Amino acid sequence: MPTNNSIRRGGLARGLRLSLAGARAGGAFAIDGALKKIRGDTRDEDTLLDREARRFARQLGELKGSYVKIGQLLALLGEHFLPAALTKALHELEAQTQPVAWAEMQSVFRSGLGAHYSELEIEPEALAAASLAQVHRARIASTGEQVVVKGQYPDLVALLDDDFNAVVKMLRLARWIPGSRDFDSWLSILHKQLLAEVDYTREQRMAQT
Repeated sequence: MPTNNSIRRGGLARGLRLSLAGARAGGAFAIDGALKKIRGDTRDEDTLLDREARRFARQLGELKGSYVKIGQLLALLGEHFLPAALTKALHELEAQTQPVAWAEMQSVFRSGLGAHYSELEIEPEALAAASLAQVHRARIASTGEQVVVKGQYPDLVALLDDDFNAVVKMLRLARWIPGSRDFDSWLSILHKQLLAEVDYTREQRMAQT
């Protein structure tokens, strides 16, 4: 399975990159709208929206980590608030996730497993990867039992709120979202869902019930 070397880090740089993308999209829409008024032409509106939506989805995919998960949630839950072209482009993120290289994930497992790390023989190649974590086959050295271990990508929780706010800011700059109480309420629900996705302690409790 192909791997990514790392998740892009640095909340400021990540957020700035998306803000610039949002400003660019908003500027493109404004210029295009002005030209249409002059020409009386509306034929290219859908083409422009499709292009900017694909560009936005591509930016999220390149930044990886929580940005990909946020994009996936927007695609899944945003049909009543976001343009259809945008949710369609964001759905493509579901097929773009690649595992992070073992050099980075090994430190995640060492830290998370503590003393138990030495009890496992973990395969360096990921069995599967998602937007927030990946899983590896492992063997319990003392018994030979085959198990699976799941590791969350490094620094993901620390950057989560900043990443979420950066995506919302980008959407506003690009003029893709409405200003309304209903939308703000929806954003709050989306944020809570995102936090639940990275709460593996909660996930473990639910699995045991």
